[in-house]
Order: sequence, then C-alpha cells, then structure tokens
Amino acid sequence: MLKRFTHIALSTCLLLLVTVAAVPSPQEQKKEKAPKDQQEYDLINKAITEADAAKKIQVLDQWKEKYAESDYAEDRLRLYLASYQQTNQLPKAVETAKDLLKQVPGDFSANYTIALLTPFLGATTPQAFADGDTAAKALLGGAIDKQFRPENKQATVAQADWENAKKQAQASAHQTLGWVAMQKKDNLLAEKELKQVLELNPDSGQVSYWLGDVVLKQGDPNKNELALFSFARAAMHEGKGALPPESRKQVDEYLTKVYSKYTGTEDGLGELKQLAKTRALPPVDLKIESAEVRTFKAEQQARKDNPLLYRFIDLKTQLTGGNGDSIWGDLRGKLTPEMRLFVVGSDPPDRPQTIHLSSKKGGSVEVVLNLENRSREAIGSGREIRFEGVASNLTKQPFRLTLTDGKIM
Repeated sequence: MLKRFTHIALSTCLLLLVTVAAVPSPQEQKKEKAPKDQQEYDLINKAITEADAAKKIQVLDQWKEKYAESDYAEDRLRLYLASYQQTNQLPKAVETAKDLLKQVPGDFSANYTIALLTPFLGATTPQAFADGDTAAKALLGGAIDKQFRPENKQATVAQADWENAKKQAQASAHQTLGWVAMQKKDNLLAEKELKQVLELNPDSGQVSYWLGDVVLKQGDPNKNELALFSFARAAMHEGKGALPPESRKQVDEYLTKVYSKYTGTEDGLGELKQLAKTRALPPVDLKIESAEVRTFKAEQQARKDNPLLYRFIDLKTQLTGGNGDSIWGDLRGKLTPEMRLFVVGSDPPDRPQTIHLSSKKGGSVEVVLNLENRSREAIGSGREIRFEGVASNLTKQPFRLTLTDGKIM
C-alpha cells in the first residue's frame, strides 16, 4: 500500500560531528604519531579544511592511495564516515563504520552510524540484519551512557542539546531493533521496540506507520486501537519527522479503509485524527468500537425501544431454525404473544378483515392476520399496530405466519 521510503535527511548534528584538531607540522609532531612527510601533511590538512563533502572524499581517496599506511588512518576513516553521510552514500558510510570498528572496537560513532542507517539501506540480507542488531545492542548496552557522561560535554554545548542527542541515539538504536524484528516478522518484538522509539522521539511519522503495520499483522483485537491510532498519527503528523505529503495521503486513504471496515462507519474518524495530531501514542483509555459491537449495541437499544417488534423477530428466528418444526408444533392452534408490526396492506381496504404485516416498513409480508371481527375503519399501509392471534399456518420459504381470530390491541 505504502511506497517504500528510502530517503533520510542526514543533517549535521551533535552525534555525527567529527572534530579533528589541526595537524602539527612534521617538525612539531610527537614521535608516536606524525605525517610521513610534507606531502601527507598537506593532504591531511586539505582533507580537514575542505568544506565540500564530495571534494573532501576526492582528497581522502588521494591520501589513501598515496599513504595506505598512516598514523592518521583512524582519523581518515572518521572523515570518510562523515563525508559519505553528507553525500548520502549510505552503504559506503556503513562499510566505513565497520572498518572503523575493526580499528576501534566499540566505537560510538561507528555503531551509531550503522544503527542509524540500517533501516534505510534497502538491504534485507541476514548480514544487514546482524550488523544493525549488533550495533544497536552495543549502543544500548553501554556505549550511549559512556559517550554521554557529563564530563564529556563541552562547555559550548547546551545541556538541552546534549540530552536530546542522547535521546536521539537511544531512539535510533531502538528503531533499528524494531525494524530488524519487523523484517523477521517478529511483530511482538517490533511493537515493543517501535513504541520505545516514539516515547523517545514522538516526531517520526515513519515509525508510527511501522508500528500500525506490525500491530495490525498480529491480529489481536485488543490492539486495534493502537494500530488505527498509529496509522492516524502517520497520516496527520506534520513538521519535523513527518512523512512526505504524498505518503501521508496514501496512509490517510488506507486508514479510512481499515477504520471503516473495522467499525462499519466513518463516525469518530475525524476525532481520532485530531487526537493523533497531539501525541505519538494513544491514551490508555482510547476505545474504538468494532462494527460487531456497534451493531450489538444498536440492536440492544432497538429491543429496548420496541420490545414487541423483537418478540416477533425472535419468534421468526426460532421457527426457521433447526428446532423450528418442534416449536411450530407447540405453537400451532395457540394464541401468540402480543406483537407489533408494520401494515403492508389490508383486504378490503375500507373495513379490512385481513391485514398483511411486516417487521420492516414497506417490507414483504411476513404475517397474515385474519381478524375475529372486521375493522370499523381503514388501516393504512405503513402504520404500526399491536396485535395477537391464533397460529393456524406456517410456510418457511418465503416466511409467512398466518393467524386467525386476530385482535388489534
């Protein structure tokens, strides 16, 4: 139903900033780490200072070709990592992150890059799942807490930005775990992880759609509210993290379809959409009645409002059911309980002896009432009357119950 989303905005953020200090000249460099010569020194500084990410990659390629072995190999990988993301070369960014992990096991930036990008690579191989799962679990297993220790915060970084960056990292890890579970059709785990994403980051229309999808696939009627609300959120959320307009339109059309199928009506859909604008997850007391529940409640109210009509409807159900012959044998020749039906016609029209009745106004004849005494007045079609009579004859197809000695109450 929904087009595949492969685009992700990779804006420069606190988590992905790569800060490399200016490299000292070969003469100033400490012995343990230094450019091999002036040419490498120049390439390193050019790679650091180049503002255009695409041109930076060209410089990095020259540096790597001429100096495959370098004291600054790790720094070079980090520059590649940022540049590939800035140029939207996601697979290369992930491969670079994996190379960085070989040099620096447990590296936060590398694990974060893999976790962030895995759902958007377009790769659904076991290896892609394993890479994303491993990176996300490494982040949640301690790498995030270590990265965001208070002593690591620079004075120029606002506390709110620092805390939001930590939440962003946590949300990305849970998102990848949820996405991998979704690809493996582990919908219960996917639901758990995606809900955690929305608790950390309410502004993700894509995750709301994913959540609705994995919940709906579980087929659990107790979770229908969560599924419908999540689709509504994906369709209605605007601004930061929202789906593209055309995709939101598709989700909205799909929501209308599944909501109407579930409830039997579009009543309440507008209110659900308005609620979804204000929050990422539904309130615990949200109730959306199914078509079956609505039908049952409507029938119960109708029975309360017109019990004599339903007395006939229940009798008809019994007479046409599996034990109908036995029930008819007990009823035949006896006075029926008082009932109330609509007049279809009468004979003769002015002072009828026989009245034709139906449970629906303008419906087909279901009861033929032969009066004990002719009516003193005409009884027009569409009028409801209360009556009783002695059951004398029954046909089941089409249904017609004939009563004699009838009385209008």
